[in-house]
Amino acid sequence: MFISLIIKILSENLQPYWLDEAYTIWFANLSFHNIWFWIPKFESHPPLYYSLVKIWEMLGVESIGLSYRGLSIFFSLMLVISSYYSVKALSTDLKIEKYRAALFNTFLICVSPVFFWYSIEARPYILLSLSYSIAILGALSAFSDVKTTAAKGWILFTFGAILTNWSHNLGGIFTSALFLALFVHWALDPKQRKEFLRNTLVCAAVVFLFSFPLIIQIIRQLAYWDASSWVAEPSITGFIQTMRRLFGFGYADKYMDTAFDELSIVWVLRISLGLIIGTASFLLACFGLYKLIRVKRLSLACFLAISCFAVPCASAIVSLLGPNIFLERTLLPVLVPYFMLLSISIEFLERRQFRLLLKSLYVVVLGFGLYATLSEGKKEAWNEVAENLNKSVAENDVVLLLPNDLILPIELYVRDEKLSAKIFGIPSKFPAIEYSDFYPDGFPAVPGIRAEDADKIRSVIKDKDHVFLITREEDLFDPNSVTRTVLGETFRFAFEKSWDNIHLYRFDRK
Repeated sequence: MFISLIIKILSENLQPYWLDEAYTIWFANLSFHNIWFWIPKFESHPPLYYSLVKIWEMLGVESIGLSYRGLSIFFSLMLVISSYYSVKALSTDLKIEKYRAALFNTFLICVSPVFFWYSIEARPYILLSLSYSIAILGALSAFSDVKTTAAKGWILFTFGAILTNWSHNLGGIFTSALFLALFVHWALDPKQRKEFLRNTLVCAAVVFLFSFPLIIQIIRQLAYWDASSWVAEPSITGFIQTMRRLFGFGYADKYMDTAFDELSIVWVLRISLGLIIGTASFLLACFGLYKLIRVKRLSLACFLAISCFAVPCASAIVSLLGPNIFLERTLLPVLVPYFMLLSISIEFLERRQFRLLLKSLYVVVLGFGLYATLSEGKKEAWNEVAENLNKSVAENDVVLLLPNDLILPIELYVRDEKLSAKIFGIPSKFPAIEYSDFYPDGFPAVPGIRAEDADKIRSVIKDKDHVFLITREEDLFDPNSVTRTVLGETFRFAFEKSWDNIHLYRFDRK
């Protein structure tokens, strides 16, 4: 835990903030009133995380070297602790070696590349994972035959479920999976009586009551989500690849080639290693569920299976029928119960040598993956974009941003007020609420370009010597190339510079 924490603190400022993190910083600098009552009109995430980031900054953490990402690092530490106690409680209940299982689970949480990556990002995904972990810990405590422990468990579960809902707009899928798991546990466990069912229903009512304002917000935003086209619908191949990366610890395999010199042998080895560890993990999880059933803990096996696999399946179904919500980062919390399942499954193995072999395999794979992630994982290079603008933009030039929300990361790195005055988001300044009904990314604050926006672009570039156009997902936000058509009337293309999905173009007056 200590080594992981130190590496995260040292790594948090090595990468520039990317667009979504710029949203976090912009929101966190608003008033609490605006965070809770204005932002929900055009932002898809609940206001809780942004409020916590604002409080984090008010504590003066910058004075000790921590930034906005420091809150995620703190959440990752809490995640390790909550999951440790979950595995310890589960192991005690199953009468297996609790400390070995809990410590191996701690290793998985600390060293997993995907958890590590989002622990140094100013976004709510680690908070969502922590909330889900707290709810699971509460549920496991509620299973206890000791009344005081069970009572505390129900309180902790209710708190964790409410926090899960308010951590992310998809949190409701996770809490729904847990309530389903509780009902299945009640139906299958002969020891459970009316009291367990009553407690489950009371918790569901309390969670619904405290989440009702969020439900209203989500219903209002469904129209925007359904119209969103910023990410492709999931395919069968994409579903399998995502599940392999999540449950097979292959998240970092895309960095392996560049981290280890892009040799053919490296490609073969990382594909083979990913398949081996993915298959081994799935078989190990199945073995653990089998052992639970063998010791007549069918209800507990169902609880773990549902908490691990129900959300990915539900997300895939929703994405096929409606808006696409099947993203790796939104599925991150399911690794919490999955790691728990793997940790207790290893302890079910009778041969000590086999247990050590499996753990050694995980150490090697996760070690390589974490090294590749830290050495080759890159966020969007907005600091370099801003530096290029500082060097290139002259007195009678103008900078256009497409879409308009690119102003958020640009503002973090452009310090010159004269340069800032030359930067314009098109077709209108962010947040362009109620500007147009064309929202290609699902958010009314970031409209796309329509034919009727041409005159507004002409007025911005009139009499300028050079136009710098910065784009991200240009085909999505300007599918009819209105911007380039207008620029072509009086300007000619000069050069292009790219940073992955960010493109900077310069146009000179003809």
